Amino acid sequence: MIWLDNARIVSIFAVVLLHVAAIILSGNSIGTEYWWIGNISSTLVRWCVPVFVMISGALLLDPRKQESLSIFYSKRLSKILIPILFWSIFFSCWTFLQGFIDGEPPTYIKLLGNLLRGLPYGHLWFLYMILGLYLFVPFLRIVFKDLKKKESDFLIISAFTMASINFIYMSFHGVGGSVLFINWFLLYIPFFLVGYFIRKDSRSNKILLWVTFASSSLITLIGYYFVSTQDTSIADAYFHGYLSITVVPMSISVMYLLKSWNTPIFNEPVSKKLSSLSFGIYLIHPIFVEILNKTGYIKAIHPAISIPSATVIIFAISAVVAWIFCKIPYLSRTI
Repeated sequence: MIWLDNARIVSIFAVVLLHVAAIILSGNSIGTEYWWIGNISSTLVRWCVPVFVMISGALLLDPRKQESLSIFYSKRLSKILIPILFWSIFFSCWTFLQGFIDGEPPTYIKLLGNLLRGLPYGHLWFLYMILGLYLFVPFLRIVFKDLKKKESDFLIISAFTMASINFIYMSFHGVGGSVLFINWFLLYIPFFLVGYFIRKDSRSNKILLWVTFASSSLITLIGYYFVSTQDTSIADAYFHGYLSITVVPMSISVMYLLKSWNTPIFNEPVSKKLSSLSFGIYLIHPIFVEILNKTGYIKAIHPAISIPSATVIIFAISAVVAWIFCKIPYLSRTI
């Protein structure tokens, strides 16, 4: 589907922008001009990961797909387990190399601890989380198959309510997440469910959707600033969190808006190819964020220029490297 290809491309571009903006946001004093540019850039793309989860739900939860458990797991788990293994080892080595260059190499115990926590590198948490969702897809399909619309509405709203309340508790009690990565997926089940709901839903009020996006973005922006002046750890954990009371409606409105976009971003073959490379770009791009940051480029010029230009550079290089990986027999299985 064209709109899902567009959604993947836009979302992975937003992920890259998010990580570039984080360098500006964390590297400047709260309330300064540069900090505000970083905050605005980061806020406007907070929907990127939730949309990726919704895309997975839209594709995988279709109850019309008839697959045995063995077939489903052999297809899906092989596609996620190999990348988890390869990139966990790769980024553990990368972390050690970075530390060695900086004169503070991490201990092997720390690297092993990161692996066991599902955080060999910051962005890889997504792979460990999505693995849990994949495990329950066959059963969620059965649930959706027999639910009426009112029942599915109630399920989604209830799931979001419980996940959001749990996220508030974790944020304001200084808990960044579950110690065990095997529980992470539970918080993202609502996005997974609503992704399939949006795929089926024919309603589309663009004015309401844009108002929702704009208002939730504005509240996120101001809320992050306000709490940052009080307690930065809480600000990081909540207002920019994917399950905050403002990011949830922002993400859902973006998914609906993307669904209404039925013209390919580029021509159809190029869009499909970029869409297929989105997972690889996600896995690879932090390398080039680090490298470009080491050159000083991102901080050397005004962030209104450096953030978008660095994002384009990193996105393009990551896409080329992901494409090269696809051409190499064994490496192609890692992305």
